[in-house]
Amino acid sequence: EGATIYTGWFFGTNELLTVVQDPWGIMESISRKIQAGMMGFYGRWYLPIPRRVAITQASSSYRVPQKIENPTKEQVEHIHQQVYGGLQRVYDQQKAYAGYPDETLHIQ
Repeated sequence: EGATIYTGWFFGTNELLTVVQDPWGIMESISRKIQAGMMGFYGRWYLPIPRRVAITQASSSYRVPQKIENPTKEQVEHIHQQVYGGLQRVYDQQKAYAGYPDETLHIQ
C-alpha cells in the first residue's frame, strides 16, 4: 500500500523562448495596476513562436514501500533524499546525452 513517485526533467526548454528583462520596472508597474502578472517573451523571428530545439526527457521513479500514518521528519527527509537523489543521479547520467555535459541541476 505504498506509492510510486515519478520525477522528471526536460532538457532544452530554456532555449525555447527568451524572457524580456525590464530594468526600468515598466512591466512591474503595469502588472500592479492591472493586478495580474505580466511578462514579455519572444522566440523565433521575435514572435511568441518557440524556437526549434531538441527536447529530451530524463525521468526516474521511487517506490514508497508502505504507507506511514504519522511519519516523522526523519522519515520524510529520507524519502526526499531518495526521490531527489534519484533525480540528481538520472540528471547527471543523461545530461551528456542530451547535449548539456557542463550543466548542473540545483535542487532547493
